[in-house]
Amino acid sequence: MIGLIRAGTDIYFPPFGSIVASYIAEEGAVPDSLMPYQKAGVNPEKMASLKAFKSPIGKIHLYTAYLLMFLIIVHITAVVRAEVKEGDIPNQLENAGSNV
Repeated sequence: MIGLIRAGTDIYFPPFGSIVASYIAEEGAVPDSLMPYQKAGVNPEKMASLKAFKSPIGKIHLYTAYLLMFLIIVHITAVVRAEVKEGDIPNQLENAGSNV
């Protein structure tokens, strides 16, 4: 969900991009003509208010990515530890060498 919000607020991608583009467009500007990271046709005051919304969402997105990377490392470590503890890896290596 956080990624969808970031995509909508940063580069105006669906499902929230059209809402964001309509909100920040200047009077008389066509929201569909707004380009990501360009200031042409963008109301600076509305963009500043959107930035206040985007900042905590960006931090949540970043820290969630860090947490996911940490959990991947913990999972790999636990799987390797369990395999070594069961003793399957040396047996598999011996069997693999004799089948060659």
